[in-house]
Amino acid sequence: MSIVLHSRPIWEAFEAKQEPIAEADPAHYREFVFRTALAICCEPDGAEDVTQEVLLILFRSRAKLAKVEHRAAWVRRVTVRSALKYLSRNRQHALLTEDVRAGSENADSIAVFLTLARLTPEQRVLLGMAIKQGLSYREIGEALGIPEGTVASRLSAAKKAFQRMWEL
Repeated sequence: MSIVLHSRPIWEAFEAKQEPIAEADPAHYREFVFRTALAICCEPDGAEDVTQEVLLILFRSRAKLAKVEHRAAWVRRVTVRSALKYLSRNRQHALLTEDVRAGSENADSIAVFLTLARLTPEQRVLLGMAIKQGLSYREIGEALGIPEGTVASRLSAAKKAFQRMWEL
């Protein structure tokens, strides 16, 4: 089983529908939110919990979302914040489910997954957004509410931390 975390085409497909956002079903955001949450949580169950929470927030905030100029950035910001809250609430959660163990035939994939799981949630967020989703420093900064320079320095530190843990 392979999960693709690049969510831009999904968002573009949603935007192409040109539905009035106040009338849109929050379920249209589901795949975009799930993939973003999965990149941060590194586990499908946690990503699903975050997705449900974000969809509820989107449902309750339909009127506000309709007025937002950059909806993708707004939805991503809500998703990142919800995923970080989930991780802080569930510090003891299982990082590698039986499904992932059984479904992964590639030992390197498991090693990468386990190394990511040992990073801090903030480091996983940065790496997930930069590498898995291919977001620019500007987009990451908007989602996290930090300047681009801070994104660059923290991302560099996260890459170094990953490399150190990988070599252990």
